[in-house]
Amino acid sequence: MKYIILLGMLLSCVQMSACDLCGGVGSNASIGIFASNRFHLVGWRQTYRLFDSYLYGIKHSSEAIWQSDLNFRTQLGKRIQVYGAIPIQVARQKTDFTTSFVSGFSDPNVLFTYSLIDKKDSLNVTHDFLNIGLGAKFPFGKFLSYQNDLKNLAPGTGSFDGLILANYTHRFQKGWSFQGEASHALKGKDREGYQFGNSSQLSSSMIYNRKIQGYRLISSLGLQFDEYQASRLNGVQMVGQTNRGYILAMKASVNLLTNRFLFSAQVQAPIKQELNQGSIQQKIVFGLSLNYLIQKKQHEKNNA
Repeated sequence: MKYIILLGMLLSCVQMSACDLCGGVGSNASIGIFASNRFHLVGWRQTYRLFDSYLYGIKHSSEAIWQSDLNFRTQLGKRIQVYGAIPIQVARQKTDFTTSFVSGFSDPNVLFTYSLIDKKDSLNVTHDFLNIGLGAKFPFGKFLSYQNDLKNLAPGTGSFDGLILANYTHRFQKGWSFQGEASHALKGKDREGYQFGNSSQLSSSMIYNRKIQGYRLISSLGLQFDEYQASRLNGVQMVGQTNRGYILAMKASVNLLTNRFLFSAQVQAPIKQELNQGSIQQKIVFGLSLNYLIQKKQHEKNNA
């Protein structure tokens, strides 16, 4: 049980990217496939996203986004957790004639969650866990004017955004668990009055946990649905390609847990999508992360 709790803690890093390519792709939030409330952590995550852009059905450019996040998690009491991330982003757009780069600090974010349900059995093993959360993204990163063709590749949005989230985990027998999550992002305006549309995310995963020679190998397989509303300028919906759309994707992860570290690899591939009136196609999302566990007290570790 100790390793399940450690994994939950380590995977529960808020992920809220500032870049709103295709109307917020990647800008919804997640705290991972498990939830936990016993440890602190500090970690690093690298995410790589690929897109193709089309004009009248003809591909005219390809986009790649590299994002690095420094994450932290701390515990306030038995039920309240605080998550945060400071991201840096590099984006590249390549056409037949030019290659453009946009890079800089992205918008930092913070999330507070409360464990509404924490149901354990007689052996103190958690079987049902429900977290609800409120968070914010702050407009401290680099952003571009809405008149700039590369605005959707900027690391920041220039707006203060709010977040509502719920994450539920149920543990079955023989190492199997189910996780479901829902989140909604409320997008604010930048100083020019431009506003990316609000966005929502639904996801679910089946998780398998197996012990191998003193380590834990945890794998997951699931689905994720993201929906994005239209962009607005001074409250009026913009005409033409407005970043509106949706994407349904399959996702999977493999995680190796040691006594102090968690090494993770994640991949996401689209199944069906309609982004920016079909002018954008997401190809693949790939992530790597490394997290370090910081225990609070020795007796808490012994009771985990």
